[in-house]
Amino acid sequence: MQSASWPAVSSSRLLLQALEELAANPEQSAAVRETGHCVVLAGPGSGKTKTLTTAMARALAEDVVEPRGVACITYNNECAIELEMRLARLGMEAGDRVFVGTVHGFALSQVIAPYARCVPIGLPADFRVAKRAEMRASVEAAYAVAIAGTDDPHRRWSFASEKRRRDVDRTRPEWRGRNPELAMFIEAYEFKLRQQGLIDFDDMPLLAYRMIKEHDWIRDALRARFPILFVDEYQDLGHALHELVLLSCFGGGIRLFAVGDADQSIYGFTGANPELLEGLTERPDVRTIRLRFNYRSGRKIVRASLGALGEERDYRERAGAPEGELTFWSTTQGLDMQARAIAETVVPKLVEKGIPLDEIAVLYRAAYLGDKVADALKQADIPFVRTDGNALVRRSSRLARFIEDCARWVVGGWRDADPRYSRLIYRASLLVFGRHATADEERFLSEQLIGFLQSTIGHVDGTHAWLQRFDRELISSWRSIGRNSEQEWDVCVEMIANTDPASSLDMPLGHFAGRVGGTGRVNLSTLHSVKGREFDAVVMYGVNARDFPSERDKRTAGALRETRRLFYVGVTRPRKELGLIFQENQQSPWVNELYQRSKADDSDAGVGL
Repeated sequence: MQSASWPAVSSSRLLLQALEELAANPEQSAAVRETGHCVVLAGPGSGKTKTLTTAMARALAEDVVEPRGVACITYNNECAIELEMRLARLGMEAGDRVFVGTVHGFALSQVIAPYARCVPIGLPADFRVAKRAEMRASVEAAYAVAIAGTDDPHRRWSFASEKRRRDVDRTRPEWRGRNPELAMFIEAYEFKLRQQGLIDFDDMPLLAYRMIKEHDWIRDALRARFPILFVDEYQDLGHALHELVLLSCFGGGIRLFAVGDADQSIYGFTGANPELLEGLTERPDVRTIRLRFNYRSGRKIVRASLGALGEERDYRERAGAPEGELTFWSTTQGLDMQARAIAETVVPKLVEKGIPLDEIAVLYRAAYLGDKVADALKQADIPFVRTDGNALVRRSSRLARFIEDCARWVVGGWRDADPRYSRLIYRASLLVFGRHATADEERFLSEQLIGFLQSTIGHVDGTHAWLQRFDRELISSWRSIGRNSEQEWDVCVEMIANTDPASSLDMPLGHFAGRVGGTGRVNLSTLHSVKGREFDAVVMYGVNARDFPSERDKRTAGALRETRRLFYVGVTRPRKELGLIFQENQQSPWVNELYQRSKADDSDAGVGL
């Protein structure tokens, strides 16, 4: 049955157009029209986000009657922002009928906040999320009570955290049967938090699971509001989300549409487990659809990517795809020379081929390697932007992205509605309240926001001073009333420190906002931070034998497989050209496999190994 008022004419047209575009791909078309439990296995560049958002729009138009809606859970805030943008292009704004956010955001806003007062879970009405110092103090206090040893309590807590994320259902024998000392440590830690009216981030999905499991009426309320649950990047979301899915979808009547790729599971250190996705595909009540076509990369890159993975997959390039290029660069010395070669040779050659700086990405395993590349690019006077741990802006932070959008509006976006002011207000309401604002709340936010934005149009004192005003005039007020416990308000303080003029870090606000012509910048990113992104050209830096894999990676078979998947993620980011740089005669064995595959494919291998 179709909703009486959804979609509007323009939304219907946009949805029909999207469905027509997917009709040429039978797998995508089947996925978006599926009305039962469905798992979509989507390789790199296979159009999984378009498939997911089109499936959401179609479900809202044809399967879900107002005021009911759908929920979509994804890995981090950056993924959520991307999905919201894609949905908006289909005429569908996230709001009362559509939840898009992280598993923590879903647990907090849709389960804990509305129902915690109704069930005995030990939380006061004014509970809040613990700060880092409060969590550390609770760990130390719990260690003294539960273990009373002489070890570093925080080192021991790292093992306890792993158990806490893995053993979600504490009624099962393994909770106390598998390392009972850690179970007592966890329970003591949580007790210390509750004494202060606090929860932490790992608490959110755990408490939500417990509430849904112990109270059928909460599960019924969720199903009444969200009869369909969409999950993006399923392989990254861990045991708590998986248990919630089993409970809500296969035990609670909610329909599941999950998208993922076990080959891109690279967050084992946060509890991600690709076997959970694989387990769903084995269920008889789930339809599994594999997207086989790579719409992103050239033919040679698609073929080489299978060499990066070390396993064969039925992936293929789209008809008419460009050839793509693989280039292998070697230096006589180590990482410092490789960084200089990137700045002095590799990037200039890519630019000569007509690839813009902002379509070039340099990828590496750790932020300290990014420091080396950044220094080399500075020496060569090549602008860059970082998205690693030493970045100016945390790409996964909603607040950081909101600040960037406000800067873009101030330096000219107000003229051409880029971004629209209504979008800024909506984003502000999510930051402060974690939901759509009421009319009074929106009026309050708008008075403050428009006053600040209008007063800073034409700002010429640099990004640092503008950020200081942003923090003083907006954030100081919003954080005092904020009900969105997931928000990291100190992100702006970090950005202020990262633009300190005393350290020659400041920049014109237009450069920060990315609206100044000719300010394209090379992208520097860790491999973990780049997943989900794509560029015309990618340079993988430091692919040496001692780094891919490292000795630490070789300690367990699981760690080695995950590192191989990390390498695969990097190789599958480019559209046109992939370059790998390493020390001469000390390249990774996985580079050798790519080289041999490129030779077999009769490709132009660039510089020989």
